[in-house]
Amino acid sequence: MKGKLGKNLWGEELVILAEASMEPTVIYVKQVLDIISKVSNKGIKGIAHIPGGGFIDTICRVFGIGLGALVYNDSCSVPPVFKWIQKAGGIEDGEMKRTFNMGIRMVLVVSKEVSERVVKEEGEMVYRVGEVFSGEKVESTP
Repeated sequence: MKGKLGKNLWGEELVILAEASMEPTVIYVKQVLDIISKVSNKGIKGIAHIPGGGFIDTICRVFGIGLGALVYNDSCSVPPVFKWIQKAGGIEDGEMKRTFNMGIRMVLVVSKEVSERVVKEEGEMVYRVGEVFSGEKVESTP
């Protein structure tokens, strides 16, 4: 397994492709319960766990009828493994987001006020990745 796959594939970290693809899912129960306790359960409008499937399709399931989202393209850094997959496969950005979670494994849908508070209080592992609007589609910023 250390053969060709053991090389520095992404130029940033020495990670074996097989190891990257088998990385265990992080369990976010403690963090989510902590956030819920701070903002009350009325502050949380929806939660989507995105273990490995497409980011765009998964967050669509959280919204009610008549709601869509604008996803900010550069809201957080994309892990090197996804950059490598995209480059090696010649995959467009939109298709990557429909197929992979792009490193975003949990999404909480909250009000704007709650999002600002949570991002400020929770620190570096929490990002505001978009906003909900009236409509029926998910769009990305250019």
